[in-house]
Amino acid sequence: MREARSRSPQGAEESLHVLRRAPRRHPGGGRARQDLADRARHGRQRAVHAACRGGPGARMRPVVACISEATVGIAAERGLPMLLGMHIGDAEKAALVAEYGARGGTARDHLAAGVAYVADSTAEAVREIKESLPRWLGPGLAGYVPVDGRPRPSRHIPEYVDLLTRIHPVGSAEHCAESILRTAEVTGIDRFILLVEGLGEHRRTLENVRRLGAEVLPMLRR
Repeated sequence: MREARSRSPQGAEESLHVLRRAPRRHPGGGRARQDLADRARHGRQRAVHAACRGGPGARMRPVVACISEATVGIAAERGLPMLLGMHIGDAEKAALVAEYGARGGTARDHLAAGVAYVADSTAEAVREIKESLPRWLGPGLAGYVPVDGRPRPSRHIPEYVDLLTRIHPVGSAEHCAESILRTAEVTGIDRFILLVEGLGEHRRTLENVRRLGAEVLPMLRR
């Protein structure tokens, strides 16, 4: 969200340049934005009209995207769950969960991001992801601009995609289920946010979602 609109008690609209002010506050920008979200969650902030809204009765549930000990500290101080990125494996996720607990964090409903793709065999799934994902992931990562002005970190896209296929549920239904269960066992995280559009085609994305629900999910419920 680049900008949100907040209405003052006098009726005048004010702009909350939440992200636009972050570079001047870095590295405290993340802390300031989390404080703003926290006040809104507890009703201590004036109403903010955002573009994205949940369904009827939905309540805002902030999570903190954690990529370092500093952001783990922000989450722990506020008792908020963490969102751990798809670029790290189970051991690194487990270490961040342990760090969160050591810092006094109380939330248990952390989330793990990942890539998920189901095919008839693991070899087929890996091959298709390696062929398709770099075509749009490369340009997307190339457009990333660090908020504090530091040079953009570069990634070797084929190597990164290879890593994603090895640490996430990309494979046969059985392999995908085993991967998710292994992550849950190692990290203690049982909530996942999965990128399912890796092939970049609407029809194939819908088929992937169908297979995850019909073939993988039942194995996770045993």
